[in-house]
Amino acid sequence: MNIVIVDDDVCFSNKLKDDIKKYFYTLDDEVTVFTINNDYQSLLDHSSIDLLFLDVDLKVKYNGINLGAYVKSKFPKILLVFISSYDDFVFPALSIGFFQFIRKSKYNFDMPKVFSQIKKYLIENIKRVIIHINGRKYAIKLSEINYILSIGHDLFIKTIDDDFTITSSLKKFMHEIEFSELIQIERNYVINLNYIKTISKSRIITLDNEEHNVGRKYQDNLMQKYEDFLLR
Repeated sequence: MNIVIVDDDVCFSNKLKDDIKKYFYTLDDEVTVFTINNDYQSLLDHSSIDLLFLDVDLKVKYNGINLGAYVKSKFPKILLVFISSYDDFVFPALSIGFFQFIRKSKYNFDMPKVFSQIKKYLIENIKRVIIHINGRKYAIKLSEINYILSIGHDLFIKTIDDDFTITSSLKKFMHEIEFSELIQIERNYVINLNYIKTISKSRIITLDNEEHNVGRKYQDNLMQKYEDFLLR
């Protein structure tokens, strides 16, 4: 799990980093924490970010809210936690789908609650599936699957970084993973709800502007699952 802290307050970011290590290393032994205190452009050099703590009050041309909006467009699945010295910052930040916020003035009160909410979410969303290809094992994070396509007796699995082809039926694979954000929209096609840009009952457009029809059999279930997904 890749965690990034962006804050021009070095003392605060170091304190937050220490607390993150104490709390989250028990959840995932592959946690890495990066801190960025001035070169904010380097944030965009990361190829993968799972959790971002972002100061709203950065003294830069692009404030934290604008920077957060850009990062969200690059990493749709990212958990964004805003940090601020001002208690009322949350109102302008509502335009972005951020996960939570921490007030520096009430850090000891906010931090345990926010960390607990993040932990609960991550437990539900860092699920992995082990697949076997030519005698080798690969661990795929389910939240990073863009789509699954069934072709004959094979499944083509498209993830953020890689493509995999395994021998399995779509029904069997979906039963084994039990992941609510992967939804079947056709007899041979499953889509990740996080990568939907626009949706109607019979059609979806993904973030990369690909258009897909939704089979009549799957329309009601898709709309219900997508509504639940937005309201969680």
